[in-house]
Amino acid sequence: MSDSAPARVRVGTVYTGRQEDKNITFSRVWAMPNAWTFKIGPIASLLRRYVPEGGENWIDPYAGYNSPAYYTNDLDPASPAKEHMHALDFAAMLKKSSSRFSGILYDPPYSFRQISEHYKALGRKATALDTSIAFYERAKSAFCDLIQPGGVAISFGWNSNGFGKRRGFEIVEIMLVAHGGSKNDTVVVVERKVIHSDQPAGI
Repeated sequence: MSDSAPARVRVGTVYTGRQEDKNITFSRVWAMPNAWTFKIGPIASLLRRYVPEGGENWIDPYAGYNSPAYYTNDLDPASPAKEHMHALDFAAMLKKSSSRFSGILYDPPYSFRQISEHYKALGRKATALDTSIAFYERAKSAFCDLIQPGGVAISFGWNSNGFGKRRGFEIVEIMLVAHGGSKNDTVVVVERKVIHSDQPAGI
């Protein structure tokens, strides 16, 4: 075999992941899709395991109509959320209280197209910044310091990125909710904050 030949991979070899991945609980379930994430059966069950009854000391910046969190916000003025402002303004308001929270539900629009459609339905025009990766990154960075060490972040979307280690979180559970056909899975990522907000998060 020449030096330039590709290495041969043995059939049946299983990648077991890095050590840090081995403590993550993985599950895959099937459920009918629902525009309101928290009404999907397996997701509602997962939330009952983490969010206390009444949602005490939990926040939700994209609450919609069925959030179990206590401190809720949604841009739609028709929603039952307590506040109706941009997520970054909601974060700024909470920071003024100097409070730290037990957990956050992070369920924003899952794609740039969904962002545009949501804004249009509310009579707003989405900016280039709104339909960029910065839409998600700025919000995560704004809320991460509001979560107390040991607190929980539960993110929903089409990927498993979550808040991430650079913001001081580690993944403890991932649930894939399949919806059948050509529909994307809903990916639920549960993370725990493991460092203080004034400590370097690392890479």
